[in-house]
Amino acid sequence: MSVSISRAILHILDTSLGVPVLSENLMSLGEDMREYIEKHILKCYNDADLKKTKFINEDGFFYKNIKEYIDKFEFKKFTKEISEFFYKLISENPDIKTCDLLFVQANVYNKDYMIIMKLNYKKGYIHYTKEEEGAKNIIIEQPCSLPSATQKIDEVIFVDLNNFEVFVKEKKCQVYNEPCYYISKYLLGCKEEKSDKEKVKIITDTTDKIIKEYYDDDMIMKSQVKNIIRENVEESLNINLDQISEQVFKDQNIKKTYNEEIRTKGIKEPEVKVNFNYANKIKTKQKIITDEGIEINIPYEMISDTDKVEFITNTNGTISIVLKNIDSIIDK
Repeated sequence: MSVSISRAILHILDTSLGVPVLSENLMSLGEDMREYIEKHILKCYNDADLKKTKFINEDGFFYKNIKEYIDKFEFKKFTKEISEFFYKLISENPDIKTCDLLFVQANVYNKDYMIIMKLNYKKGYIHYTKEEEGAKNIIIEQPCSLPSATQKIDEVIFVDLNNFEVFVKEKKCQVYNEPCYYISKYLLGCKEEKSDKEKVKIITDTTDKIIKEYYDDDMIMKSQVKNIIRENVEESLNINLDQISEQVFKDQNIKKTYNEEIRTKGIKEPEVKVNFNYANKIKTKQKIITDEGIEINIPYEMISDTDKVEFITNTNGTISIVLKNIDSIIDK
């Protein structure tokens, strides 16, 4: 079995109530509730936006509490301490969404985790029968609906209880007058990491900008960059920035400009590690849309292969796309 739940507890952090409503008892895990939690755990665990980080302050609030939990195994005490801290954070920063916190200790793919799911409130609607000279059925808004079993959870924490590896999916919010990844910074005391999606976007946006500025927005060069990213990820789950710089930009000054822009945008390391979940999301094809709405999807590795595809600039300024050496065509 991929998920085995040991215990779970739910605390209500609805700031409109004035105080957190902290449960004194563990949740009863019937078949439906166990299925609901297990589905969310697996979806969160396989989420492409889940990023690995690490504790940078061993004297920090969260680190000391998780260490104490492992030593004394006081589940309810740990969850209450974290919930009270979180409630104060939400109360003082209205940009953070109000929520329930669902704490779960579970074994996921043979590893023991403390899992904290932030169940952000969503607007929902329910029917209601009103007595007005007889029954009158109406629809009313339910402002504190929780995510359904099919919806994604926006924010979650996984802490490996054996080696203290931390994985987090979080939102950037305005907290104490600065935009930041508040879960990492204020709750966990972890390094504020960009998600894989953000890192790849920085790389592609920066290369696109340089190509537009210095190479007249050359589409083949853009596809070459995306193909290098795809090949890197398939081979090693790493994106080698030096390889992009060396293979795409021949001019030394342009290489320098590219590398400086990447560093300025927060990527300092020469290689960017990508988790397996996000690797599966990376596109493998370039979509081309003509001014008349014709769409063509071409694998990145074929864009620069003139035996397969050729882009011809005509004397009148239009472009012709020639597809070559086609063995068969399938109607889809």
